[in-house]
Amino acid sequence: MEAVHAKVLGKRVRISLSILMLGMFLVFTILPMLGVLIYGYSRNEASALANLERQVTRNMSQTVLASAEMIETVGHVIAVVADSAAMSPVYFKSSRGGQVLWRSLRAANQIDAIYVSLENGFHRVVSRIDADRRKSDSRIPETANWHSSYIDEFSAGEDRARHREFFETWGGESLAAYSVPTDLDIRKLPHYIEARDTGRLAIGEPSINPDTGFRVISLGFPIVRSGKFIGFVGANMTLSNISDYLDNNRISENSTTIIYDGQGNLIASSDLGLLNTGQKGAVTSGVASIDDISIRESYDLRHLAKTSSYVFEDSQGRQLSIREMPFPDRFRKDWRVLSVASTDDFVGELIRTNQEMAAITGILVVILSAIILLLANRIRRAVNHLVVEFNNIGQFSLTDTQMLDTIVQELDILDHSKERMKLSLRSFGRYVPTDLVRKLIISGEEAKLGGERRRMTIYFSDIANFTAISEKLTPEEIVDEMGDYFSLMRDSLSENQGTIDKYIGDGILALFNAPIETPDHEVAACLAAIEGQKLLVQDRIKREAAGRPLFHARIGLDVGEVLVGNIGTADRFSYTVIGDTVNLASRLEGLCKFYGISIMGSEALRDATGDRFEWRFLDRASVVGRTSSTRIFELMGEKGQVAPERLSDRDAYEEAIGYYMNGAFDEASRRFMDLSQRNPTNLAAGIMARRARKLHRSPPEEEWTGVYVHTKK
Repeated sequence: MEAVHAKVLGKRVRISLSILMLGMFLVFTILPMLGVLIYGYSRNEASALANLERQVTRNMSQTVLASAEMIETVGHVIAVVADSAAMSPVYFKSSRGGQVLWRSLRAANQIDAIYVSLENGFHRVVSRIDADRRKSDSRIPETANWHSSYIDEFSAGEDRARHREFFETWGGESLAAYSVPTDLDIRKLPHYIEARDTGRLAIGEPSINPDTGFRVISLGFPIVRSGKFIGFVGANMTLSNISDYLDNNRISENSTTIIYDGQGNLIASSDLGLLNTGQKGAVTSGVASIDDISIRESYDLRHLAKTSSYVFEDSQGRQLSIREMPFPDRFRKDWRVLSVASTDDFVGELIRTNQEMAAITGILVVILSAIILLLANRIRRAVNHLVVEFNNIGQFSLTDTQMLDTIVQELDILDHSKERMKLSLRSFGRYVPTDLVRKLIISGEEAKLGGERRRMTIYFSDIANFTAISEKLTPEEIVDEMGDYFSLMRDSLSENQGTIDKYIGDGILALFNAPIETPDHEVAACLAAIEGQKLLVQDRIKREAAGRPLFHARIGLDVGEVLVGNIGTADRFSYTVIGDTVNLASRLEGLCKFYGISIMGSEALRDATGDRFEWRFLDRASVVGRTSSTRIFELMGEKGQVAPERLSDRDAYEEAIGYYMNGAFDEASRRFMDLSQRNPTNLAAGIMARRARKLHRSPPEEEWTGVYVHTKK
């Protein structure tokens, strides 16, 4: 390539690179220099503003997520307490219930008070005690750090009272206690009504805590027992935590971030002074009426900053960048975040530096022009040579060529690197098909690290008694036998749109709904598990006739939100999934051996598949590595394809476990024993019979929930 080509007035004109450079540096010395300086200045300013945009967007996203998570964390805590209260509401009428509330309060620092309120009027609360709360009641001891109280049920009538108690250390000696009459009806609170009517987490509007004077937001989660609403678990969260977060995570030194609702009421602010309403007892101030002019003007222009940052000059002559972002829909509150930052924090120093650089650049341009012209012709020939070479490499044409003769060290290094690249690509082509290598090179794309949250069904399987089987085989035989087994299981997975993520020894981790989205992926995973077991039955018949080892598989299934994508490091990663759903599926596969079944699924999966399959409720269990319990089920088969005798045994088993969960251990033991004796292969019935018999002899504590804690994987 001996010339640079350009089209002028429809005619192709060839201009030598040397002549072009000579004309540029001799004829247009001043103008190009000014153009470069102006362009560099504008590009640097644009880059700084783009960096501001990225920082603002990232900070806004983090702010929204962090603020929402602060509140949602409280929601998760009270949801757990609500589950406990649903199982045993009477438990919270004792002091032990206060212990549960105290532990829940400690789980999230943003919780100021947490309470359980029942429809019958009973109310138990545990709250923190600080200096402001002590000032609100002279009867609170100076050393008190914790407060616990309960209110009698409505049936107490005129004697209904609130019984308060204070502690320096929770669980220690009571510092003070007293009772006062009360007619408080928690059922009238807005977040109680919303939790009752919606059956889900309720987030109230900001209010003033009468004890401390601080702005708080109240949350409530319904307590539902046997399908009936019996009360709720509530919590008060101090909004100052969100303001502190905004203050500690400012975009720049002079920036301000505020959170407000759809009516323009200020919820939180990185500038704590903006939260002062100027009116005693007022909960919020309107953003449009606060003293800061810049914030007011930014608020008026917020509609221009919904999708990207908007830069404007305020009435005080400051250039400001603003950005608005809403809270996620799942938050169910019309809250928004507005960030206001002075562009001078980002480009002010850059402007001053550019002015200095302009003078220096002008001098250097004159000096370097002569040197560049001397080298231009030689560099042109070298560059053209390399362009041709790399174009050939881009087409995977790797023929030998003459080495470049150049005095420029970098070009010489580049030429040698090019030769090494050609050598490496020729070697790589012996391992990978040439067409594939060419496609990768021409595409110019690179896989990137990262993942996304997605609801998926996770499939775990392994071979029962594989250690014993492998002891009888040579390593080569193990490889052959495992290849046949994996091929069979792969067929059942691929036919149901499952993706094998990895082979783990004799185990398989498979994904449904990634990387390709799969409708009804829950059903597809169940079908794959059932079909895989059917194929193994047929395979065992052939293997037994041939005297080969027989393979029995155990399969665990769960569905839920996971993180899926390229996981690992920037230089080495694999496409896989991580999350609690993956862990639970793995544990369920391990529990198949304990209960003597082939396929085990979670309650979430059972619910997601509707009435497509026949399931057997096995137990309520807590698996290794998880603090929460879950109902576990045996996947028996598709609807209409399970033998009637198996369904009859299933129904009898579930009747027995109903007695077991209700504490009728003697009757449960008898029924489980009958099932076990009638069908010795029903290992789960035998296990439950022994467990029920043991509990009958030694009854559990009153708060027993029926959860069996597994200590082995």
